[in-house]
This record gives sequence, structure tokens and C-alpha cells, in this order.
Amino acid sequence: MKKVRFLVVGLLIAVMLLGACTPKAAEEPVVEEPAVEEPAVEEPVVEEPEVEEVEEPEVEETEEEVVVEEPPKIALVPSGRVGKEGFMFLSGEGYKRAVAEFGFEERILESEVAEEWERNVRTAAQDGYQLIVGVGNTMSDAIANVAPEFPDTKFALVDGNPGGDNVVGLIAQEQEGSFLAGALAAMMTTETSLEGINEQKIIGFVGGMEVPSVVRWFSGYEQGAKYIDPDIEVKISYVGSFNDPAKSKELALALFNEQGVDIIMSVAGGPGDAGVFEAVEETGLYGIGADIDWDQQVPGQVLTSVLKKTDVAVYDIIARFIAGEFEPGEVMYGVTSGVMDITDMSAMGDAIPQSVKDMIVEIKDKIASGEIVVERPN
Repeated sequence: MKKVRFLVVGLLIAVMLLGACTPKAAEEPVVEEPAVEEPAVEEPVVEEPEVEEVEEPEVEETEEEVVVEEPPKIALVPSGRVGKEGFMFLSGEGYKRAVAEFGFEERILESEVAEEWERNVRTAAQDGYQLIVGVGNTMSDAIANVAPEFPDTKFALVDGNPGGDNVVGLIAQEQEGSFLAGALAAMMTTETSLEGINEQKIIGFVGGMEVPSVVRWFSGYEQGAKYIDPDIEVKISYVGSFNDPAKSKELALALFNEQGVDIIMSVAGGPGDAGVFEAVEETGLYGIGADIDWDQQVPGQVLTSVLKKTDVAVYDIIARFIAGEFEPGEVMYGVTSGVMDITDMSAMGDAIPQSVKDMIVEIKDKIASGEIVVERPN
């Protein structure tokens, strides 16, 4: 038994010794592969362009001021009534046309009483009217007295110029228009084929008052007659008023019946002209109108009318004032400007020979061109 035990023990020891002597399986060395660093690829940096910040200007919020221009204040102050015929009526028409076109308020201070003219002019100036247009040479004193008191106010006068730094005279060249009438009268006063015409070379003229505008009318009438025939005689009578039809008729009848006149030109104001044409109708003789178209007043007996278009002159000075072109002094309006003209004589039909009508057209063209110069009386 003991032997067996020793044998077993011996075997175990041998086994252990054998195990200890057996070489261990060699462990493969761990080879660490060197880390290969891939080169870093840097992405290109794209720099965005710097945008400068623009400071917007500060806008101040303000209420927009609306400037409303007030229309001008313009008054018409005639020495008569604009509702009647004649150049007063035409002046009113020119003024009303300006009212409609330029949009200012109408103000007409009219009177036939001389004592009221200066008062009307002063009233308009005191009421702040910037332009005051007087009508009629008889208004000269009224404007001459008032204008210096209102140096910032502008004044215009149809048919006169009282002077002053703030006054303009609207002077029609009546003598240019009446030159045509005188030439016609001179040619027709010997046209004995026309009923009532005598062989005498005498023509007549009835004027309202001996004021500068009427003197110009007569001067041109006489110049035109003598342009045709230097031997023509021109007789003149003054009424002393522009508003006396009875006296105008009386003077016209005297010229017709007592002085051998067969044609009368009337520049006696609207009412006065009507009186002259009553005499024309009663005698069966002939007249020539002024200022407006009187050709149908006595059909077949009014040879023509010399048109004085004061509506054109009044409108023109208002337009100049509004445009800032008002200049003191005088503005002349004649045949060339269209203010002075003559009717076409068609109302007389064939009673006036075509050769006479053609001569009148020729003379008018020569005045317009300057070939004929009609003298303006002082």
C-alpha cells in the first residue's frame, strides 16, 4: 500500500515537472502598425465681400404744407355802363373773358356820374384790388388823384394815360381805323349813283366830346379822306357829352340839311351814336359807325363801322399783369394788333362798288405794313 501511495505521489510530481518543463506556445508579438495620418485637406475659405452698411438718411416726418395761391383781385371801373353798346360794353366783355379764363372774382364799379368815378377808383384800391382798370379818358383825373396814394396797386386806363409809376395807358390808335372810314367816305361822297349822294365833296363828323381819343378819331378820318382827294372838306360838330342822343341827332340833321353833308361818321358814345343814326334814317342819307358794328342799325344806309375792340386791350393788360409783365407807360393798339379794324361792308351789298372795297383792303394792308403812316395827333 505504502508503495502504491509513493508511486501515485511520484507520478503526480512527475506530471507536474513535465508540465513545467513543456515550453509554452510562443505568443506572436503584437506589431503595432504605425498610424498613417492622412494629410488634412483644408477646405478653402471663401471670404464673402464685406458689405458696407449704408446708413439711410433719417427722414423727418413732417406734414407737407400745401400752398394755395389765391386768385388776383382785379376790378373794372368804367365811366359808364358796360351793359350798353359801345366801347364800354366791349371793355366789359374783355374783362369778363379774363374773369372766366383766369378764375378771379368779378368786380365792376360802374357809374355815369362824374362825381362818383374817383370814389369808385378809391374804393377798389382800399378794398385791396391789385389791378384797377378804368375805362374812358374822362377817368384820367380820378386815376391821377388816387394812384399816388396806393403805390403798390397797379392802374390801367382805356383811352388815356394820366402818368405815374404804377399806371399804364391803353391807347387805341383810333386814327388808323378812322383813316379807312375817311377814305371810304371820300370815295362814296361823289358816287352819285347811290340815292341821296350829291356832287359836293363834303363829309361830316359828330363827336361826343373833344377829348384825346375823339380827336384821334377825327384826325384819322380827315387824313384818310384827303389821302383819296385833298380837296375833300370835312365838317365837325361836338355834342359835349357821350350820353345825349337828342343833341347828337340835332347836330347830324344840321350837317345833312344845312351844310351839304351826305355822309357822317359818328363817335358820340353809344346813346349819342343812336341819335346820329336816327338822323340818317330820317334823311335817307348815310352814316359810318364807330366802336362796334352798327351796319344793321339802318339797313342800306350805314356804309361801314370802324371797330375799336377794347375787349382785346382790356383782356391783354390783365393777362400781362397776371404774367408779371405789367409796365407803366403806354401800350399802343392799332390795325396791326387787331384792336382797330373795319367791317367788310357786306351790309351795303352792291351799293358800294367792288373797286372801292378793294381800295380799302389795299389801304389797310399798307397801314399794317407801315407803307402808310397815319399821324397821331398830340
